[in-house]
Amino acid sequence: MSAMITTGGEGGCAAIFSYDPQSAVQPVCLPGSKSIAARALVLSYVFGNHTRLTGLPDCDDTRELAAAMELLAASGDSMVEYDLGTGGTSLRFFLALAASLPGKDSVFDCSDALRRRPLDPLIRSLRQAGADIECLGAEGCAPLRVRGKRLSGHGVTVDSGISSQFASALLMASPLWTSPFLLPENQNSVSRPYIDMTLRMTGAFSRKPEEYRIEADWSAASYFYEYALLNPGCEIIIDNMPPLHDSLQGDSVCSGIFGRVGVRTEIDSQGRGHIYCDTEVISRLRQTGEELRFGLGDSPDLVPALAVGLCCAGIRFSITDVAHLRHKESDRLSVLAEELGKAGYEIECRHDRMSWNGIRKEVLSDAEFDSHGDHRMAMSFVTASPSLGELRMRDADAVTKSFPDFYDQASRLGIIRRS
Repeated sequence: MSAMITTGGEGGCAAIFSYDPQSAVQPVCLPGSKSIAARALVLSYVFGNHTRLTGLPDCDDTRELAAAMELLAASGDSMVEYDLGTGGTSLRFFLALAASLPGKDSVFDCSDALRRRPLDPLIRSLRQAGADIECLGAEGCAPLRVRGKRLSGHGVTVDSGISSQFASALLMASPLWTSPFLLPENQNSVSRPYIDMTLRMTGAFSRKPEEYRIEADWSAASYFYEYALLNPGCEIIIDNMPPLHDSLQGDSVCSGIFGRVGVRTEIDSQGRGHIYCDTEVISRLRQTGEELRFGLGDSPDLVPALAVGLCCAGIRFSITDVAHLRHKESDRLSVLAEELGKAGYEIECRHDRMSWNGIRKEVLSDAEFDSHGDHRMAMSFVTASPSLGELRMRDADAVTKSFPDFYDQASRLGIIRRS
């Protein structure tokens, strides 16, 4: 059996993928975690650039932040203009760092899409600490003029109900302040595991290790779990499996979440991951029509692969506590509902949740799918090609943001890019 997918890159250029499982040549390989990489780049600077970083991912976000860090290190007392591209994490972390460096005078800019993403909570907190930040356009948004000062964490609060990155940015920069920023124990933060990652990494870098290795990315692994879900009985081998236990990444719950729908994970003596889906579990879930419920407030990046995979596997579900998905590269709740609708799945989408009750509708033969410039949309839908069949999608190359090698790795599973 084979399926053909037509996807559109930026500017309307079409990319064509055909599914041929006979061409699979596993294993696959994951990129390094860009969440860990962003923190490592900032913390290495904060604690004196004594640490050699290994395993950095070669993706847009990491390259853009690394370039900004190199420019910062070479800037001296000159006013410098920084372009953080499309990386929301990079912009937030670098803003807090630059605001904390007395004598550094900076202008920040970024992509049009990133200018529209929330930044105001972080700006307010930094101003509480004494930062000199001028919004050159709309208040609370980039572009920005930043004049670095010695800041103080006394009395500083942060609203991390939209993004945990605001708190993480302050925690990493505040070792440079006269008094540190302290996050209240009862702080209501989304994606709390990312704050825990920041705290653990800050402690590690404070000891100035000679080398720090970046873990492989669990959110990237979710697409291979999705593929396993849609191909019961087919084993997927991940050559550089991230840690199953004691990982820095909150998304390490991926194995347990997909485990609920029969996707099993085993680690061999070489540390490679072996992933396969139990056909009996899938059959039972389809026959009973049981609705599976997931609270993914701490792991929102797993939602695209999980939602697309569950729909295509014919498993009813409800995903809750994910209002912050509306503030990512796209409004991911609305985009998932819209794009899955094109595949015939009637998604109920509310402020902080989405669900599918098993209802299918007619699929238009000329439907065109769109990643909306969101890397996770592109990867989750292309991964589902064995089930979705022929389709067209715009902006397939959005994957360069986090996983530039994604289509090469997908080809090792039989998803072949033809042009």
